[in-house]
Amino acid sequence: MVQWLDEMLAELEGQETQRKLEFDKLKADQALGAIGKLEADMAAVNKLADDEIKLIENYRTAELERIEKKRSWLLLNLEAFIRKHTEETGDKSLRLPHGSIGLRKSRDRVEISNPELFEKAGLRLGLFRTIDAKTEPDLQAVSAAIKIQKSIPGVTIIPGSVNFHYSINGGNNGKPETETE
Repeated sequence: MVQWLDEMLAELEGQETQRKLEFDKLKADQALGAIGKLEADMAAVNKLADDEIKLIENYRTAELERIEKKRSWLLLNLEAFIRKHTEETGDKSLRLPHGSIGLRKSRDRVEISNPELFEKAGLRLGLFRTIDAKTEPDLQAVSAAIKIQKSIPGVTIIPGSVNFHYSINGGNNGKPETETE
């Protein structure tokens, strides 16, 4: 800082007992200069901190991407292993010292592929529901009817996918198992 500014700030700090300063035009101008200098110093500190934060965030992003690539590669290989293991042994899951891996089949999905064809069979079998004066297929009822009758005209069954899942012993801090598709 400029010498007169240092002197003024030292004088201000030394006058703790004096509650208010008495300014003349020169001292008022010097105080405004000091405030301007202090605000410039604050701006420089904020800019430095923002630059450091940006640097740290970039580091975090790059490191997490690198680690996620490794994790994804390991999960891909684990999924291939458990699928092969399931084909060979019929076991859908495998417990290991560090966790478990397995395959889970999701529910089959029902889709009305031909509404005109389905309407006749659906009305006969009571597979419609009325919602606010609107009639639409009740997909849960259709799904239940398919289990009994095996097929209904105009309905397509979309088989559920088999999803890979894994859990890590002691590493999830009580979080549920992770699944991937």
